[in-house]
Amino acid sequence: MKQLCLIILAGLFFTANTWAIGLKDLQQSAVENRDVIKRYKAALNQADERIREAKGNFLPLLDLRYTANRLDVDNDITYENMKNDWVGIGVGWNIFAGFADRYNIKNAEVIQESKQFQLAGIKQDICYAVSLGLLSVYRNQAYQQVTEDALNLYRDRYREVKLKRKVGVLKKSDQLKIKVEMDNALQDARRANAGLTASFNYLSRQTGLNMNQETLDFSYFRELPGKKTYAAYETLLFDRRSDIRAMEKIRLAAGFQTKASRAAYLPRVDMDLSYGHRNLDDYFFGSPDKKYDEIRCKAVISINLFDGMKKKARMSQARLEEKKITADIRELKADLKVSLKNTLLDLGVAFDNLDVAKGSKAAARENLRITDLAFKQGLTLSSDLLDAIYYLSRARFNVIDAHRQVFSSYFQLLRLIEGFDIKSAHL
Repeated sequence: MKQLCLIILAGLFFTANTWAIGLKDLQQSAVENRDVIKRYKAALNQADERIREAKGNFLPLLDLRYTANRLDVDNDITYENMKNDWVGIGVGWNIFAGFADRYNIKNAEVIQESKQFQLAGIKQDICYAVSLGLLSVYRNQAYQQVTEDALNLYRDRYREVKLKRKVGVLKKSDQLKIKVEMDNALQDARRANAGLTASFNYLSRQTGLNMNQETLDFSYFRELPGKKTYAAYETLLFDRRSDIRAMEKIRLAAGFQTKASRAAYLPRVDMDLSYGHRNLDDYFFGSPDKKYDEIRCKAVISINLFDGMKKKARMSQARLEEKKITADIRELKADLKVSLKNTLLDLGVAFDNLDVAKGSKAAARENLRITDLAFKQGLTLSSDLLDAIYYLSRARFNVIDAHRQVFSSYFQLLRLIEGFDIKSAHL
């Protein structure tokens, strides 16, 4: 019997841990379920197709050709009648295009790499949103508990005041004061419950999961995070940021585009091989003695001498695009430095506030104990008791807010340095 009980308890423990969903599980689910990830994956697949398209310029073209001619009179020089046609198959191949095809391939490849970094960045955004969502549920759950505890305190004291009023120890005004505060606490509890439900709805939207309070694991918030120096985080910031690396790839692509635009100043060499059947005196059913088959091989060398200054304009645009992206990168790095400094500042303040709030909570709890004891002995007023209950609730709220601010700043710090671990996401 004892062994059976142990097996049942072990099974219940295993089931409870199996159904518990932690922060990393929620992030994993969000990365796998969100349609915005699918959108960025589609953009990445488009970039793959552009690479394939660019490589196609190195392959020959195969065409089926048909030409029908109608002249005003018979042409005795070329032995063509008024109606003649030509049908055949041809293979065309570009031999040289000023290295434009080569640079276009490199351009497409680095654009594809930039799309990968953009996808990594959006994953970090989703993990950040999920982290804040779970933190909001944790905070609102704690809020709800505080409001319910305060409501229960008011209800207990209200019953005591009613009994004391019946025996003439307290006045009706004491009862009414507690009644007003009790009703206010009831409204606070209802708002807290609605806030908790709303935070669950937000988290479900971010993760694509249906969950409840019992299935969530809040163990992540039991231990406060650590922090490093600004210099250490700055190194991680510039090494990991996907948006910086994506912009650097786009700048590199603009450089290849500049080189590709120079190809317009160089000659172009094309080869063409065709086999066809020509009718000189009619369409399809002409005279048999005026039909013949033809194999023709052509080599064409061409160079543009003037195109209305379009070549120069395209090259200038590509160079200006490089300068524009370089300026954007410098601006982004400067903004990220400021964000990192401010986030570390907020994190430090949050830690200090949490220490102060914990001390205030202990003081408020002791004040309530002393005041409540004095009130029961008739040594203090009901207003003093109401104040003591309010001070304890406020002190508990301050602890919750300070704790939330610590993790909120920490999550913002992780987003800045892209520290969310999503390597296990199979996408």
